Amino acid sequence: MGNENNDGLWDSFWAVHASSNDLFHQLLWRIRFLFSSAYARLIEKTTGKQESARLLEVGCGSARTLHYLDHCYTKSKCYALDLSPQAIAVVRQISPDFYTGVANAMELPLETDAIDVSFSIGLIEHFTREMAAKIVSENIRVTRAGGFVGIVVPWESSIYNLVLRKAFGKHWPFGNENPFHRHELAVFMQDLGLHEIKIHVVYGSTLLGIGQKSK
Repeated sequence: MGNENNDGLWDSFWAVHASSNDLFHQLLWRIRFLFSSAYARLIEKTTGKQESARLLEVGCGSARTLHYLDHCYTKSKCYALDLSPQAIAVVRQISPDFYTGVANAMELPLETDAIDVSFSIGLIEHFTREMAAKIVSENIRVTRAGGFVGIVVPWESSIYNLVLRKAFGKHWPFGNENPFHRHELAVFMQDLGLHEIKIHVVYGSTLLGIGQKSK
């Protein structure tokens, strides 16, 4: 799920990524599994194992983190939403039991307080901070009081951001990105009303922020 300038980019990316024999895409799948399992472990550790948890990944892509997180909970219901129909097609193929849908991150087709744990990965950095705040606010709206909201973004101080992303220049395959500093992400989440915020650095590359919605 991207901004209006990147919608075609993500449809093209997911159309190729899931079925490509290209070495780059094969390597990216393996890296995605590594990071996704780490995100799931950290979310589960922070939220605790919950009975019949309702889990939501916004801008889900292939929903790999949601897949791993599903196995951390008992009798969970998983909701995967993305603006890209191609991404949703990938999820339906890999995880057919998930509730899926094409949706705008700023207008989620879910009732208020419907979800126990919601999160996004590699989503809000593609937007201005103002638009990112609207996206996370929508995540918070659909999350129940006392539930948890997670955000994964590139880390401003990482080698990934300072060297790798800049080395690709205009050929960077993931569109525009506006990385976060650790303190900035914590303040960003706090300003949106979340509390008990924890910021994790994952493999020296990305930040995972997890906060709780007030009861």
